[in-house]
Amino acid sequence: MSATLPAPAVLSSDGTLWLAYRIARDPHHCAAVRFHDVEHYAWGASPAVHGPEQADRPPQGGFYEVASEGDAGGSIRRWLVIFPDAVLDVRAADAEVVLRAVAALGPAHALAALLA
Repeated sequence: MSATLPAPAVLSSDGTLWLAYRIARDPHHCAAVRFHDVEHYAWGASPAVHGPEQADRPPQGGFYEVASEGDAGGSIRRWLVIFPDAVLDVRAADAEVVLRAVAALGPAHALAALLA
């Protein structure tokens, strides 16, 4: 993910969450991830507010699957998607990368083209 051009785009419909974001290697390209059977998603504060040691450098973007505390059966998984200015917390049954790199004016345009 781009650490300088965060501005992700999301679209939620019928238990599916689509997330598009600019990729780090080329600011004119975007990637997209689809989360299936979404139970919950929420935006959180910038990673920089969580520790003063990060105040002198921009946080790097990342996509991490973490152990979910509330689902002993394992049917719901949890991902943290970290952008420089926000964190997206998603709890869903599954996720998949549907676009690795596509030329687009921005993440919203990449989603619109994908879903057209």
